[in-house]
Amino acid sequence: MAEGGELEFIPPEDLLLINQMSFWVGVASPKYSDLPILSIIDKYADLIISNDYNITLDDIVENFGTPPEQASAFVETWFGGAEEMIEWLLAISDSKSLLPHPRNIDIILPLFIAFTVITSLAVTLRMLSRHQVGGGLRSFDWLTFAGQLMTVIWGALAVHRSNVSGRYDAIYDRSWNEIRETLKMYLVITTLYPWVMLVIKMSLCLFYYRMTTMNYIRWGVWVTGFIVIGNTIAGFLFPLLSCTPVNSWDHLLTGTCKSEDDRRTALIAIGAIYIFTDVVLWALPIPMVFQLQLYPRQRILALCTFGVGAVACVASGFRLEAVIKHVSASGQTTSTLIIDAWGIIEMNIALICACAPAIRAYVIFYKPKVLTRIGSISTGSKAASEKPAKKELDSEKTEKKELDSEKAEI
Repeated sequence: MAEGGELEFIPPEDLLLINQMSFWVGVASPKYSDLPILSIIDKYADLIISNDYNITLDDIVENFGTPPEQASAFVETWFGGAEEMIEWLLAISDSKSLLPHPRNIDIILPLFIAFTVITSLAVTLRMLSRHQVGGGLRSFDWLTFAGQLMTVIWGALAVHRSNVSGRYDAIYDRSWNEIRETLKMYLVITTLYPWVMLVIKMSLCLFYYRMTTMNYIRWGVWVTGFIVIGNTIAGFLFPLLSCTPVNSWDHLLTGTCKSEDDRRTALIAIGAIYIFTDVVLWALPIPMVFQLQLYPRQRILALCTFGVGAVACVASGFRLEAVIKHVSASGQTTSTLIIDAWGIIEMNIALICACAPAIRAYVIFYKPKVLTRIGSISTGSKAASEKPAKKELDSEKTEKKELDSEKAEI
């Protein structure tokens, strides 16, 4: 702890150390795995004081359930010896009134519900549009549907992880059972994430490939597809093989994990490639829009439709930033739920982007019919009604031209 008089607050660097030491106290105290780790530290402090400011490996094994073969590693490796362990645990117990107690964010469930409703509607409208306007459903439509199902599954797992994480953010406020379940779920959703993004991005690649005969765009689709597949494999294998054994939460005192620098480098590389492919998939259809024979208003609307993908790029960037902050842990937070929040946003925005062109075509397809129906039930004088009827007829002709152009897009 910081020295030099009585503390009025705990510096961030000390909070980081307290969280790290609390983590290892939780790992090494299976007898009290359902208690907040700060309460376990108090039990250590009481035992140390009752033993005349001393503690032995046998005391730890007997009182806290530490496996005998792991007790030495717990004391020597993570505290640097019994004296340092005694000093730190007593200091943490004495200064617990100064510890902050931040709560976990309560945003995962609302995000999941809101985006599930929106993207379910978007995918449904896309399917209807492709069936009624686009000439039938094709492989990329079914990939989008599969991407929607996988996104819902991923979001539901994120909600479950939010629930098992407990109310509090700081490690010392949580029980080891909560932390253990959080680690398990983090591995599950981290390894599933690349496959969800693969399905969504491949649906876009197939859509672009079938939408044009322009060779350089088709080659761009092929190259992007191979990059996405390779990055998916890397994004799946890296978290899976970062620690040995894979279920590292049960072998933390004896297992091994990659260093913080190695993890940061790999995650930045994988995340940067995700963002690169997001940008490419956003930019690929732009040349096609300029090749189509569209009115200026239509061209602007088409660019705005595909421009939804830019929001997915931004969300991907924020998610990468959250991942890097988690690896480079600060004393302010230990939660990874913000990563899940940005993941939900990124996946659903990507799905909406994939559905936007078909939805626009569907709206244009039905707009003249709706206008005609409204005009048919309007009342008024004959002179007053003839002009709107003519306007509706002209509007219907214009919309039909737009629809013909829109079919070329989808």
